[in-house]
Amino acid sequence: RLVHMLLIVLALVSGTSFVYYGIGVLRQSSMRSEFERYGLRPGVRTLVGVLELLGGAGVLIGLAYGPLGALAAAGLCALMVLGLVVRWRLRDSPRQMLPAAALAMVNATLVVLFVTR
Repeated sequence: RLVHMLLIVLALVSGTSFVYYGIGVLRQSSMRSEFERYGLRPGVRTLVGVLELLGGAGVLIGLAYGPLGALAAAGLCALMVLGLVVRWRLRDSPRQMLPAAALAMVNATLVVLFVTR
């Protein structure tokens, strides 16, 4: 029962966070500036925003259909690991890397929880 509650809480945190961040990546000028700082083309920003929106929705839908949740969480975990690589190459501070690292861990945990459910 506790594991099931953990799955629900983590899925809600991940899903809502990525829907929120996905919208921000697509619409906020501050995020446009961040992606320019990363040295990435505008098309990459759009791709990341769409993947975050779809991944967040997939994790939430995964509460009803576990295999989709596992795939979405795995994709979001990979996306956050790639984000950490970009930030590491730019020599960003650990504080700047913390959100991506935390969301990578949350989604890695979700993969396990969805698969073993």
